[in-house]
Amino acid sequence: MNQNIFSLGIGVLAVVTSACSTKPNESTEPAASDPAPSASTSARPVHWGYDGDSGPTKWATLTPVYALCGEGKNQSPINIVKSDAKGGTSWKFDYKTTSLRIAHNEHMDDIIDNGHTIQVTVDEGSTFTFGDKPFDLKQFHFHTPSEHTIDGQHAPMEMHMVHQSTDGSLAVVGILFKEGQVPNENFAKIIANLPNAKGESKHITDASLELKVHLPADNYAYHYMGSLTTPPCSEGVQWMVLRDPVTLTEDQIAEFSKRIGPNNRPTQSVNERSVNLDDLKSKVAQ
Repeated sequence: MNQNIFSLGIGVLAVVTSACSTKPNESTEPAASDPAPSASTSARPVHWGYDGDSGPTKWATLTPVYALCGEGKNQSPINIVKSDAKGGTSWKFDYKTTSLRIAHNEHMDDIIDNGHTIQVTVDEGSTFTFGDKPFDLKQFHFHTPSEHTIDGQHAPMEMHMVHQSTDGSLAVVGILFKEGQVPNENFAKIIANLPNAKGESKHITDASLELKVHLPADNYAYHYMGSLTTPPCSEGVQWMVLRDPVTLTEDQIAEFSKRIGPNNRPTQSVNERSVNLDDLKSKVAQ
């Protein structure tokens, strides 16, 4: 994905540094047999994190609520092996302009908890249609380094565009970043207003971001069924990881890393799942 894809997620109502969630934080549409993640399943009775006794390898032992983190067979993130295996998914984006709000929270008590992250919560009105099912864009957030890997290689950062349908199911578009020489102007707006400490929030009234201007008309994404990448690790999430990365400078990536990194869950076993490469060409609403 090129730099333009970043704008796709930047039209936003809020930037929140939370663990990987606000209301719908990180997931996709559950399969017909999978229950949609709910507020009750996302309750966090105990603290979890990314290292030590509360790190990813311990999540499933912290409480029965997090059991899927160890027992689940369709967990995220995964290592994606580059492939031309084509899928038949129909995609359509309709993103709007939004105001910019920023917050820095260690944990968000809502549907999904992303751990420690910069999160941007968007205004209502931006949607993503997967097949015939619409999902509302709720927020996007960041992980450093990336959670998904491509052929075993981490990107320096990953952004998750989190969408939720009216039935509570979730769909996430993952965007990887790479280092480049030219600063990303959209990212500069966020960096200029990042919170200084956890628990701080900001509402920027003189800045807005356009979500749809830089959506690529021609792009590809790896599609698979997965889970939340943070406790409670609920499954039934539709994941679309864009093939092409967004470019940020080393300094821009560092601004995020020093606040939230490392906050990535290790890759999980693919098991019996298939990963298809979906063509987004001519499927983006212009």
